[in-house]
Amino acid sequence: MPVDNASDCPVGISGCPVGLIIRPAVAAVVRDAHGRILLHRRRVGGGWAPPSGSLEPGEGIHAGLLRELYEETGLTTDVERLIGVYSDPAYQIVQYPDGRVIQFVTCLFSCRLRVGNLQGSDEGLAWAWFPPDTLPEDLTAYARVWLQDALSDTTQVVVR
Repeated sequence: MPVDNASDCPVGISGCPVGLIIRPAVAAVVRDAHGRILLHRRRVGGGWAPPSGSLEPGEGIHAGLLRELYEETGLTTDVERLIGVYSDPAYQIVQYPDGRVIQFVTCLFSCRLRVGNLQGSDEGLAWAWFPPDTLPEDLTAYARVWLQDALSDTTQVVVR
């Protein structure tokens, strides 16, 4: 489950979570022709979030983003822009039921649906399109930050 703040982390002598792994990741705020945003209910933590995933060894960011989106959704998208890069341990550390603790360094992109019918993978408990003004209340901590930045009026890339 996502860690709400650093004090919730298992802390080692150096101040870092015990067994912490840092992993590069990609995520997308995908919009359809109606401007709705694609979210899925996460298996870990249970909140709603944009599709995301880890890069595979030897994979570039752009290729990893398109692969993750296709694997998780069956959709083909056009990448519009980089929204931001996120590494803040307050919301980028995830504790998994198997004991893994991972801090994701995530590149978040704005994407537009090009073609395909949503076929959400089992990585999500549910998949749905939401109008930006009626997003679910139970977003994950990181999704709140990501979507706030994605829906802001700025086109400047943020680093958090």
